[in-house]
Amino acid sequence: MKQKCILVCLFLSMLFILFLVFPHNSYAGEYSIRVNNQQNVVTIYKNGNPIKAMLCSTGRATPSSGTYNLDNKYRWLSLVGGVYGQYCTRIVGSILFHSVPYFINGDGGSLEWWEYDKLGTSASAGCIRLQCIDAKWIYDNIPAGTPVTFYSDSNPGPLGKPDCINVSNMPDHYRCWDPTDPDNNNPWKTFKDVAFNASFYANKYPDLKAAFGTNEIKLRNHFYNNGIAEGRQGSAAVDIKYYVNVNPDLKKAFGNDWYKIYNHLIFTGIYEGRKTALGFDVKSYRNNYKDLDKAFGNNLIKYFEHYNNDGVKENRVAMTDTRTFKVLFDADYYAKENNDLKVAFGNNFEKLYNHFLNCGIYEGRIAQVTFSVTEYLKQNDDLEKAFGKKNYHDAFMHFLAYGMNEERKTSPLFNVSVYKKNYPELASKLKSTKDYFINYIEEGLANNREAIKIIEKKDPEEEII
Repeated sequence: MKQKCILVCLFLSMLFILFLVFPHNSYAGEYSIRVNNQQNVVTIYKNGNPIKAMLCSTGRATPSSGTYNLDNKYRWLSLVGGVYGQYCTRIVGSILFHSVPYFINGDGGSLEWWEYDKLGTSASAGCIRLQCIDAKWIYDNIPAGTPVTFYSDSNPGPLGKPDCINVSNMPDHYRCWDPTDPDNNNPWKTFKDVAFNASFYANKYPDLKAAFGTNEIKLRNHFYNNGIAEGRQGSAAVDIKYYVNVNPDLKKAFGNDWYKIYNHLIFTGIYEGRKTALGFDVKSYRNNYKDLDKAFGNNLIKYFEHYNNDGVKENRVAMTDTRTFKVLFDADYYAKENNDLKVAFGNNFEKLYNHFLNCGIYEGRIAQVTFSVTEYLKQNDDLEKAFGKKNYHDAFMHFLAYGMNEERKTSPLFNVSVYKKNYPELASKLKSTKDYFINYIEEGLANNREAIKIIEKKDPEEEII
C-alpha cells in the first residue's frame, strides 16, 4: 500500500512538471487570442467569435507557432534594453504583451515615439508591443490561463488590420505620449476634447463619411494622420482656418504648419481669449450658461468638450463676435429664404442658428440680406478661381478676414461701396466697413435707403428753376 501511494505521488508530480514546462490548453474560459506574426495583428476571440483586432509589433524571438497560456501581469515592468513597459501580461518565458517602451519607469510621457510609429511592423525583440489602450484592455479583461496561439498568414484575420495614429509629425510633448493612454496628464486627451468630434468630422466631410461611416477610431486616425495637415475642421468649437484668419500673427509665425497652429490654440490661444470658430467663443459660452459655469469653473477645456459633445445637440448658443455675425445671419431671414428650415424649425432661433453654423454655411445658404456666399464667389472671379465654385466655407472665411474690409460685392441686394457713396453723411459716425453693414441692417432697410445703385444728385440750381 505504501509503495502504491509513492507511485501515485510520483505520477502526479510528473504531470505537474509537464503542466508547467509544456504549452497546454486546459483553460475553459470564454476568451482566446491569436497573434499573426506576418501581418502583426492580434485578434481577440470571445466564445469562438472575433471581437477585437489590435495592431502590434512582433520580433525576432516571438514564437512562430504554438499555443501558450497567459500568466502573470505587471502594471510596469523593466524590459530588455533598459526601457519599461506598462500593462504587461506574460505569455511564455520572457515573451509578453505590453505597451510600446518608455525611457522612465512609471512615466507615460517618456515614450519611444519612433517605436510607436513602427506598430504594424516587426520591430520588437520578441514581445508583442501594442497601443497602450490595447495592452490595458488585455491587462484588465483577459484572465490568466487564456490560450494565445501564434501563426503566420498573409490574411490579417477576420477583423482586418487596424490602422494607427502616426505621432512623429506632432510637437515633442505630444509624441512622447501614446495617444491612447488614458492617463489624465496625456496632452492627447486635451487635444481630442478641444479639437475633435467623430460625428462632426464625418458629417462635415462626405468623403470621410463614405470611406469610414461612423467608425470613430478610423475617423480619429484620419484626422490626426491627414486631416490636421489638410487644415480640416475636426470639431464645432475649433475651425483652424478661421483661427488663422482672425489671428494673422499665427500665419506669420507658423505658416501652414497646422500641427503647430493647433498646438498654439490648445496651449496658448484658448487662455489668451482668442477666437477659435465663427460660432464658438468659450467666454460667451460660459457666460450664456450658468449651469456650465457652476460645473466647470475656470477649466476652459471642459467648455470646449461640452460644446462638442453635448452643446451642439442641445442647440446651445456659443456665439462669437455678435456684430460680425449679424452681417452674416438673421434667423427670420434664414427661415423665410429656406422654406424647408421654416417647416423643420419654425422661428426657433437656436435651431436655425445651429443649422446655419453646422450645415447652412457649407451648403451656401443665404441667411442675411447683406451677404450671399454664392454671390460673393460669383461676383469675385479671383475667389472663385482660388476656392472653387462651391467651397462656401473658405469663401466665408475670406469675407471675414479680408473681403469685408476690401468692400467686395457680397449680395444682389446690398453693395457697401454704393451705400457709402449714396449716404456720405454717415461717415461722421461710422468708422469701419463693418459699421456700414450693420447700419444698413439696423437703419437702412427700415428707411428704404438705396444700396444697389448710385443715387444721382440733382443740381441745386435745377431744383430752384
